[in-house]
Amino acid sequence: MVRNVVIVNGNSAGADNELNPYLLELKSNLFESGISCRYHSLKEKNISQCIGCWDCWWKTPGICRFIDDEAEILKDMIHSDLVVFASPMIMGMYSSLLKKFHDRAIPIVHPYIDIVQGECHHLKRYDAYPKIGVIYEKNDASEEEIDSTKFIFDRIAINLHSEVKFFYSVNEKNPNEINDEISRF
Repeated sequence: MVRNVVIVNGNSAGADNELNPYLLELKSNLFESGISCRYHSLKEKNISQCIGCWDCWWKTPGICRFIDDEAEILKDMIHSDLVVFASPMIMGMYSSLLKKFHDRAIPIVHPYIDIVQGECHHLKRYDAYPKIGVIYEKNDASEEEIDSTKFIFDRIAINLHSEVKFFYSVNEKNPNEINDEISRF
């Protein structure tokens, strides 16, 4: 049962686009349904770019060298049942803000490897990881680009010892329908 949701909004556009009001309505609906919801707009956060130093694995396990807003969001994620990643499709991919966030999420797994589905993947650092939902604004993305993005989130889910529970365009399901779906998990 989902009790805690984290929404990570990777939209760099202002409030005049479709995605931001959609996510705020979803947050409100979740709250009204009795589900706790933390909302993080990456546009308003200070998040440094990963430099691949591996300090978060070897020097200070689980803690990045950069002291910024990433740690707060990762903490919220690990303590949630579901994380909803949201982004407009930009040039056939999700936003650079969300990509930068994902690059910096590496401290939530161990550097040690296990074989998962015949592939090498990192061991868990925590006992439980949240399920994943994705909401995107299609813009002019082709179906092939959307399928590629879905594939990437499926791969992220494997690395986060999780699963993608939904992957919807803002035009596929409205916030009430997403809320109802989340309530049934």
